[in-house]
Amino acid sequence: MRSKLVKVFIASSAELDQDKTMFDVYFSDKNKLYRKKDIEFDHRTWKDFCSSLNDGRLQDRYNAYIRECDLVIFLFHTRLGKYTREELEVALAAFRENKERPQIFIYFKEEGIEDEALTNFKQYCEHTLGHFCDVYTTPEDWRVKFDRQLAILEQEGVIRVPSTEEKMLYRLKFTLSYVVAPLIVMWLAFKAFFYFTPVTTTVCLSDQTVSALPFEGADITLTYSDKSETCHVDRLTDEAIFKEIHSRYLGTPVQLSVTAKGYEPVDTVMELEKRLVVNIRRDKSLSVVFGTVKDEANRPLSGVTIQVIDLQTVSDEMGNFRLSVPLDKQQVQQRVQAFKKGYELWDFTGPVSDKIPWKIILRK
Repeated sequence: MRSKLVKVFIASSAELDQDKTMFDVYFSDKNKLYRKKDIEFDHRTWKDFCSSLNDGRLQDRYNAYIRECDLVIFLFHTRLGKYTREELEVALAAFRENKERPQIFIYFKEEGIEDEALTNFKQYCEHTLGHFCDVYTTPEDWRVKFDRQLAILEQEGVIRVPSTEEKMLYRLKFTLSYVVAPLIVMWLAFKAFFYFTPVTTTVCLSDQTVSALPFEGADITLTYSDKSETCHVDRLTDEAIFKEIHSRYLGTPVQLSVTAKGYEPVDTVMELEKRLVVNIRRDKSLSVVFGTVKDEANRPLSGVTIQVIDLQTVSDEMGNFRLSVPLDKQQVQQRVQAFKKGYELWDFTGPVSDKIPWKIILRK
């Protein structure tokens, strides 16, 4: 917690300059003690001010500092300093205006007044101001007396020691201001950077079927918000690249559709990422060879053996046949043979379709 600064001004005539040096030691010791209480004393005399020439009097600088002080200490011995009474009047005026500060302390060293002006000043303090001036004999005597005054000021709250709750609140504010807040700002800046930076998404296809069939290209369509874009890939290893996508769509559902010859159509919803993999699977368009067998008179022939590679089936009473072809034996074109005792062998290679039947005519 930042220490509370207690400003102190020490005023005296030049004859007590030696005594004023005791304040350096005194307040140095106090700062070591009060540092634990987050309080620091800043004491000054006229020697601590710049003496350069300016528009006003040098004394005006001292007076301005007195108005800012928390404590003003006056020391007197045999005579009244030239400007000391003026400094007291300035301190009194500031005290009456602020109602609390500066706290004013007047000390006389022993009984040695020789100056009539000082006698009149002391009477002024006691009779007019109602302030009975304290007397000290040695620096140690003054130290004991002023220690007592500091303790009273602390008890009365004039020198205010922050409470444990205030220290905790300060630490919390410090943490929020100098640790948490910068982290939040950095996080927001990071988010803003990525929020306003467009992203590129690549879409890859993964064939889930084992087949030697050729890949004849695919159209991949990405739809998000009110936008739709289609990319064509020629090879299964190619990637569809979609650019300039607003980063706010990352992690949101998008629609992906794939159309490819020989594959089942895909229409799915996925969360948008920078790389997406879509599984595709071969359709059944090449999985069946079917049709009818007839004789030259256009009559259905039953019992005809139909062979594709090493697969066989027999036509039924209506001449119909249907032969399933497993995936590893599927081809775009198949060689189909049909034979029956008493008929010529029928042998033809043609395209396979699950929609167009084969029409076979056997001759005797």
